[in-house]
Amino acid sequence: MAVSTESAGRVRQRCLELSKNPGVFYALKSLFLYLAANKGNPDLEFLPFTGTSVEAAGGQVLVAGACKIFAVWGKKPATDTEDAYLAIFDDATDDSGAGTDGRLVLGFQDADEEQFYLNPDGLDMATGVVAKSYTDFDGTTDTTAGQAPNGFVIIGE
Repeated sequence: MAVSTESAGRVRQRCLELSKNPGVFYALKSLFLYLAANKGNPDLEFLPFTGTSVEAAGGQVLVAGACKIFAVWGKKPATDTEDAYLAIFDDATDDSGAGTDGRLVLGFQDADEEQFYLNPDGLDMATGVVAKSYTDFDGTTDTTAGQAPNGFVIIGE
């Protein structure tokens, strides 16, 4: 899956439908205003993921190709209290290079918990984006679909 962008306005509509958390809403609103005012309102891509897809062996390839990550949001299932860690890798195929390709980890300790990462200048990814969920911070034990968060990543070129 190569980078395939669309208007920032369309991406904004898609991601604001998912979280009802006011903190996430206003942070995303600020991101889109900042990108419009200071970065020329770049085209973006909305990359959703599910707990089922990120718990799979190797994780979920969200995009193959160089890009910048502007935001990552996830929400843990309401029925699970097991710790879950969503890891983002700079890779086009899988999660096998944690020591060299790992770029970001969001921790979820409570049921129904949301986590949000925002980078207005974009986190550079050289080869692609892979998302994977684990039950431990160092990525040695995979989660199950019922433990892993659902969410999205917003990227641009």
